[in-house]
Amino acid sequence: MKKNFIMPPGQRITSRWYAISSLEKPKKMDIENYFVKIFGLVEKEKTILLKYIFSLPTVKKEIDIHCVDGWSYLNTIFEGVYPKELFRDVKIKNGGKFVIVHTVEGYTTDLPLDFLLSESVLLAYKVNGENLSFEHGYPLRLVVEGKYAYKDAKWVNGFEIVDKDIPGYWEARGYSRSADVYKEKRFER
Repeated sequence: MKKNFIMPPGQRITSRWYAISSLEKPKKMDIENYFVKIFGLVEKEKTILLKYIFSLPTVKKEIDIHCVDGWSYLNTIFEGVYPKELFRDVKIKNGGKFVIVHTVEGYTTDLPLDFLLSESVLLAYKVNGENLSFEHGYPLRLVVEGKYAYKDAKWVNGFEIVDKDIPGYWEARGYSRSADVYKEKRFER
């Protein structure tokens, strides 16, 4: 257990990291041509090939997974890149304050743009020294510190910049937009 670790309220530790998917898993994945697109309120859309993302300097970060169902999988070492690396030469238009994260199978989640571009968010491709399994989102999974795991979109393939907070898949079904695990923000009240 980490020094000064505080377990979020309403959570219990599990020894298993459950592979939960809200929508049907993608049937096929073309890794050779896989890309992430940045679009919406940007001066020019940007398409980034997976092989370029893999060539960026790797960040290793310990991030705990907290499911809204109440389980927490702790001491997990993820490797990947900060999304801000993909945004280096992207010019955001006035009003671009939020991002809708898109995935291959159609799942979405929403985050404030400044939070997505912080060091609290990792676009991961490895966990505990191994490539992510397909069930856990290989080739790219968003891992968001301090949020419930419905913000951890699997099979990420797009970041859409928008001017207002548009609810994602679970947020549109009553889950909290902030998803703050330490304030136990599971649902909108």
